[in-house]
Amino acid sequence: SPPFHLSAPPQMLRRALGRAPSAVGWRQGIALADPLNSLRLGALVSLKDSSWLPQCRAMSSGWSQGMYAERHNPDPTHGRARWHKLDVSKRMEQDKPILGALNPKEYDEKHGRWWFTRKEEERPKLYTTIGRHARSKKLKRTIVRFAYKSKNLRALVRDPYRKRWPKNDQVGARFFAEFCLKDFEKRTMLETAHTLPLYGVACKFWRGKDAETPDTRGQFFVASSSEYRVRPIRGQLRGTQYHNGRPMRDGIAAVAKSLGSWRYEFPAGGHPAVYRPAFPRMLSAEQDAAEGEAE
Repeated sequence: SPPFHLSAPPQMLRRALGRAPSAVGWRQGIALADPLNSLRLGALVSLKDSSWLPQCRAMSSGWSQGMYAERHNPDPTHGRARWHKLDVSKRMEQDKPILGALNPKEYDEKHGRWWFTRKEEERPKLYTTIGRHARSKKLKRTIVRFAYKSKNLRALVRDPYRKRWPKNDQVGARFFAEFCLKDFEKRTMLETAHTLPLYGVACKFWRGKDAETPDTRGQFFVASSSEYRVRPIRGQLRGTQYHNGRPMRDGIAAVAKSLGSWRYEFPAGGHPAVYRPAFPRMLSAEQDAAEGEAE
């Protein structure tokens, strides 16, 4: 066996190689390769005693301490991080989204959509959509709405118009006007048109970053007919699509009608008795804003 350890300083390696028996070929090893090269040195040493082989194998595989460590910045993982992934991935460390949570809990319970606790985690109740009957849970499992990875469950999770079950003190004008009073970024085109005279007929619609964004690109939509099945969330708003200020197609629905950030403008020369300005804000909305600032 070699009379030294492979991690010894270079001076000790040279002295040990000089005193090694000639039958093993240590002097030839000095001439053939640098003694610091552990791989070539391992091929020249005697194989009678193989107790040192696991040490050389560890260095060649990258599992020994400081194999890939920088000179002034030791690797705390001893080289394992470059060969294998970390024990916990970043995806597992991230917080998973709550199943079916489209709005905060306070907002949902304020409008009659209740949450419950499951395995120490709060999540919203997946009520069926407004205007449709709830399917019985006693039906065949292939069509049960809670079958995971099914189209029915995906529809429930993404549905923004779930049924509401408010308390007696929550029933009021604000409850029925929930969808029309949504934020500008979330209010769809149908919900915006429902607040306008004639449900938006002859009005000009376009999308903007905020409620004051003007139409600068000439891409807008002028509604010619409006028909609601369930007001103000479901219906059809058809009209003419404009590009660069020129009409491109007539009798179609607007692009991105189910998204938010819709601006509008009354038609030029409209009768003031029909296209009148919007109603002032509700007193309750001003009180809620004042309470929020006080908190």
